[in-house]
Amino acid sequence: MRIFARLALFVFFAFVVVAIVPQRASASPYVERRVTAISDATLLARPAAQLVDPRRQRAGEHARRFVRPLFFVWAFSQIAMLFYLWRSGMGARMRDAMRRRIRNVFALRCAFGAALLAIASLAAFPASLARYRVDYIYGFTTETAAAWYRDGLIATTLDAIVVGAVVAFVFALVDRTRVWYLYAMAGLFVVTLVMAFVEPVVVAPLYNAFHPLPRTAAVRERLETLALRAGIGNAPIYVADDSRRTNAAIADIAGFGPTIRIVLSDALLANATPGEVLVLAAREFGHYVHGDDFRLSLFWTSLFIFCTALAVVFADRVGFRRDDDPLARLPLVFFFLGLLALVATPIYNGYSRQLESRADDYALALTSDRASAVRVYVRIADETLGQLCPSRLSRWYFYNSPPLGTRIARALGRPDPCD
Repeated sequence: MRIFARLALFVFFAFVVVAIVPQRASASPYVERRVTAISDATLLARPAAQLVDPRRQRAGEHARRFVRPLFFVWAFSQIAMLFYLWRSGMGARMRDAMRRRIRNVFALRCAFGAALLAIASLAAFPASLARYRVDYIYGFTTETAAAWYRDGLIATTLDAIVVGAVVAFVFALVDRTRVWYLYAMAGLFVVTLVMAFVEPVVVAPLYNAFHPLPRTAAVRERLETLALRAGIGNAPIYVADDSRRTNAAIADIAGFGPTIRIVLSDALLANATPGEVLVLAAREFGHYVHGDDFRLSLFWTSLFIFCTALAVVFADRVGFRRDDDPLARLPLVFFFLGLLALVATPIYNGYSRQLESRADDYALALTSDRASAVRVYVRIADETLGQLCPSRLSRWYFYNSPPLGTRIARALGRPDPCD
C-alpha cells in the first residue's frame, strides 16, 4: 500500500504548491481590442498569417511542447497503474478487502470498478496538475486552483459512479446469459444516450451556471431570425458563465430531444462582435439540424465497444495469476483498453473533424458573412494560442476540428495553406 500513501502525500503537497505559488495568465483585453479593430476589408484581403498575432503563434508553439508530452504522461500513468494493480496482485488484495466489507455482489463489483477509476485518476494527478499549470501560465485557462480542484473532484466522482455501475451491470449479465455481450452492447448505447440526454440539465449545471439568453441582449433578435432561417426557431439558446475558466469565445450544443440547447459563453457575448456571435451560433445550428451531437455519441460508443471487445480478447490471452478471478483481472482489461483508446483517438478525431468542417460550411451559407467567419477564427487563434497550420501528425492525432488556417482559407474560398 506504500504506493498509495506516496500518491496521497503528493496530492497534499501539490495542493499546497498550487495554492501558494503565484500564478499569472495572459491578458485578454489586448486580444479582444486587436481582433475587433481589424477591418472587414483587411480580413477579406490578407492571408491568415498576416491576421493573427505572430507573438501569440510563437507562444502557442512553445506551449504545445509541454502540452503534447503531458497528454501521453497523463495517459500512460493511468495505464501503468492499472497494469501494476493486476501484475502485483494489488487488485486481488483490494478485491478481498472489499469482499470482507461488502456482502452484496452487485455492490462489490460496482465499488471495485469505481475504485479502479479513482486510483487511475490519482495516478494521473501529477500530469493533470502540470497541465493545469501550463494552461494557466499560457492563458488557456483563468480558473483558480480551488475551482480546478473542485471541478476535477466532481468529474472523477461522476466517472467513478458511471464506471462502477457499468462494471456491475456487465458482470450481472455474464452471470445470467451466454449472450451477455449483446445485452452489454445495447446497454452501453442506452447509457450513452441517457448521459447525453441528461448532461445539459443534470451534469453541466454542476460546473457552470446557465440562464436563457436575456431578452435585452443586443444579438437576440438577429439570433432568433437566424434560427428561423435555419428552420429551428424553437431552439432554446442559453448563456453559460464560462468566463470563470476561459476568456475564449465558445458556442456549443448539448442534449437531444427535449433537453437540446444551444449554449453561448458569456465571454463570447461580452467580447466578440455581433457578426462573430451569429457565425458561431450558426455553426451550432448546423450541428442541431444534422444531429451531429447524437451522431458523435453513437460513433464514440461504437468505437468504445470495439476497443473493449479487443481488450477482453487480449486479456484472455494473458495467463492467470493464482489469485485471479474475473473481477481481479479487470485492471488488466482496463490496461489493454487504455492502450487501444490511444490508438482509437485519431479515428474519433477524424470523424469529429468532418462534422466540424460541415458545420463551418453551414454557418457560412446561413450567414453569408465571410468577414465575421474569418474574424472569429482569428480571435480563436489569438485567444487560445491556436496554431494556424500544425504538423500533419499533430492535427491527425490531436485535432478534433480542422486547423484554423484551413478554416480561414475555406471561409475566403482560397487554397488550403496547411496542405
